[in-house]
Amino acid sequence: MSMNWDDLRYFLAIARAESLSGAGRELGVSQPTVSRRLAAIEDRLGVRLFDRTKQGYMLSPAGSGILETVEHVEQELADIDRRVFGEDWRLRGSLRVTCTAVMAKLYLAEPMARFVTEHPDIDLSVMCTFQHLSLSRREADVAIRVTDRPPDTLVGRRLCDVALGVYASAERARSIAGGDAAPGAWDWIGWQDETYNRLMISAAYPKARIRHRVDDMLTMRAMVAAGLGVVALPCYVADRDQRLRRVVAETMTQAGLHLWVLSHPDVRRVARVRLFSQFIAEAIVADHDLFEGGRPWGHCDAVQWVES
Repeated sequence: MSMNWDDLRYFLAIARAESLSGAGRELGVSQPTVSRRLAAIEDRLGVRLFDRTKQGYMLSPAGSGILETVEHVEQELADIDRRVFGEDWRLRGSLRVTCTAVMAKLYLAEPMARFVTEHPDIDLSVMCTFQHLSLSRREADVAIRVTDRPPDTLVGRRLCDVALGVYASAERARSIAGGDAAPGAWDWIGWQDETYNRLMISAAYPKARIRHRVDDMLTMRAMVAAGLGVVALPCYVADRDQRLRRVVAETMTQAGLHLWVLSHPDVRRVARVRLFSQFIAEAIVADHDLFEGGRPWGHCDAVQWVES
């Protein structure tokens, strides 16, 4: 018996997620649905594709043997899909955009609303995730990403730098300005992921003492506003929040982070991809000072330390 493309989608999702629940999230279906579908596929083929282990669903020898072929088929179908889509000159239909939830909530929602108002026949589908969706597989048509180096497989435009600032609540900012403690002695709110801590905090403040850890930027902003400590946040996230003050005069740009709008070369000529990319690029460039730290609501410039 053969596998159809829908079977291959389920097989690949389980292989990549190594769990039924993870595959279900990727496919937009429930875990029981994935389980039933896998059982039906294995029953039809007469072979076990995955070994059920404590670590998750691991490819069996039979599953490993077909993985490369299935991925090749996926790539071929994606190539066809992109090339057909790439000849679409209509200013109507669906457009899939990927960005982070923070970027969507705090900035992109308004320009996206203006875009749809001007082009009511275009239907936006916005996927908010920190993970980079594959534009090659057309998981998205346009990506708005903060990165220091976009993939060579994508084309696009670098729009502006993304600066970081150090923030505290208004009350804590006054306390810091009136004291003599260096930044390393402050109570920092950091990330659960040490990679982000190194990038956003310790690169500039190697002695920083991280007391509290968070895995969500908006929660981090709420915690610092409540007075739990100081935090390094992108300026566009913090500078318009009237509860926060900068406690270090200088912004941080040494992380080399830039904001890009990107698409795959095969779809860049699609009318609605080109139009949306240009629209968003113009909006962000017009607000470049917000992203580069030029619009603080309030600041405390008495603190000038840079630790070495």
